[in-house]
Amino acid sequence: MRKLVALTLSLALVGFVIAPESKVYSQKREKSQSLYVDNQILVKLKADVDLAADAREMAEFVARPHGRNIEPLQTQNRGALYRVELDGSLSVEEAVERMSVDPRVEYAEPNYLLYPSTMPNDSLFIQQWSLMNTGVFGTGKPGADISATKAWDLTTGSNDMVVAVIDTGIDLSHTDLAPNAWVNSRENPNNGVDDDNNGYVDDRNGWNFVSNRPVTYEDSSADWHGTHVSGTIGAAGNNGIGVTGIAWRVKIMSLKFIGVSTGSTADAVKAINYVMDQKRRGVNVRVINSSWGGSTNSATLKSAIASAGNAGILFVCAAGNGGNDQSGDDLADTSYYPAAWSAEISSVIAVAAVDHTDRKAEFTNYGYNTVQVGAPGVNTFSTAPDSQYGYGTGTSMATPHVSGVAALLFSREPELSPSQARQRIVSTADPLPTLAGRVEGSGRVNAYNALTNTTQQAPQRPAIGYMSTDKKKVKVDGIGFVKGVSVVEVNGVPLPKLKYDSSRRLADGSVIEMSAKLGKSGMLATFPKGTSVTVTVFNPTTGERSEPFTYTK
Repeated sequence: MRKLVALTLSLALVGFVIAPESKVYSQKREKSQSLYVDNQILVKLKADVDLAADAREMAEFVARPHGRNIEPLQTQNRGALYRVELDGSLSVEEAVERMSVDPRVEYAEPNYLLYPSTMPNDSLFIQQWSLMNTGVFGTGKPGADISATKAWDLTTGSNDMVVAVIDTGIDLSHTDLAPNAWVNSRENPNNGVDDDNNGYVDDRNGWNFVSNRPVTYEDSSADWHGTHVSGTIGAAGNNGIGVTGIAWRVKIMSLKFIGVSTGSTADAVKAINYVMDQKRRGVNVRVINSSWGGSTNSATLKSAIASAGNAGILFVCAAGNGGNDQSGDDLADTSYYPAAWSAEISSVIAVAAVDHTDRKAEFTNYGYNTVQVGAPGVNTFSTAPDSQYGYGTGTSMATPHVSGVAALLFSREPELSPSQARQRIVSTADPLPTLAGRVEGSGRVNAYNALTNTTQQAPQRPAIGYMSTDKKKVKVDGIGFVKGVSVVEVNGVPLPKLKYDSSRRLADGSVIEMSAKLGKSGMLATFPKGTSVTVTVFNPTTGERSEPFTYTK
């Protein structure tokens, strides 16, 4: 295949295993959850109310909303607090309203119910550290995940939400994928007729643009990649088997354009055009997952991607896995598309990879203007052909985590445009020191934050991610830097004339890059060549100092 028309698949360094059955605590997801305990309210009296003046009167007062049982929860010196069990003659709302108007009451409210984060009963869910990281596997870091279980308290997706996976083929007969396979309702199966007149005969689940036929799954080896990606997005959740996708309820459209290892630009464009045509026909497809890329700046592919954005479709793509040395590259210096087009096309979101300790993966490409966010992409666990499961590594595996979050977001807020969804995902990412200045959002995607529009908050304690020096200047990248007051210390000595880069900051306004011009003599004295120095960042306003960072010029 000619290089000018080929896209090199961003295939990860993947490993395959047949996973053993594992037990995991489960909680059945109810269709609706009660907000508060029936027939109970909480009443707090103001601190200046004297209960000793007339204990009987106060007891009758608290019981006035027809209480049959009153339990003190807090002593008077903190403001007396009671749990009042009602006799049923008043509703909870009526009792709260009646108590709230009394001048002696600080507040009255229902006895609200609290629920544990939603846990699916899928037997291998415990191995999906990217969705819930408990630190069990290897040296994992608890909480270094996308906060999926908290997000599922809000939504598990929608059955009419469609994500198009433009990739290798997908084993849609997989027991964990079959329930969420997209079905073209306008096409009658296997009748040899183009029932919906879209130019594709019998395209019930998508299309195979490599061999030009409706069967997208052909080989367990060649189609491993698309199958693994799809499980992360939308493996059936809470069905008691295997794994769960980020969106329990979603439909996966299978569009195969990659054969053994490559796919052509022409086939990629045809797949994108197929997605747009289905959207015009009323299919609620809002996300394209593209875990691939290449080094050629194709005007044809770029135009198709931009058109998809104009049609209301978010294009989620891989940042790429670096060169032959397996070391990630800055896309400002190395060409990799479609990711690099994210600097120009607001409907494109490029994804870097992080590991289970929340560190940027060594192999992942990055770029402050060309990559928007990070996501788990090292040994992530998902579906594999023939109803099996396996681990995969690469930005290919990071990308579907963002696609899955986007599916949840569009299910909850369908009015969002692709650019608005991208901005939401970026601005709500969890800040990470090793992503500071390496991706636009300087953080790892957080599903719960995205759904609740909880913007980034840098930790009070600063953290250094990277340092660089030249003949006259030193730069420090990280998180938790307070503009105007943070201090960079080298071996305990503060650097003078610190400059804060206002163009590089988190959503909360904190900067992520500071620099100091020391001149040639100052640099030689402060950073002697070949000598390790200890660097810290101190925030006088919070009294917090970063962990020591060792740097050798």
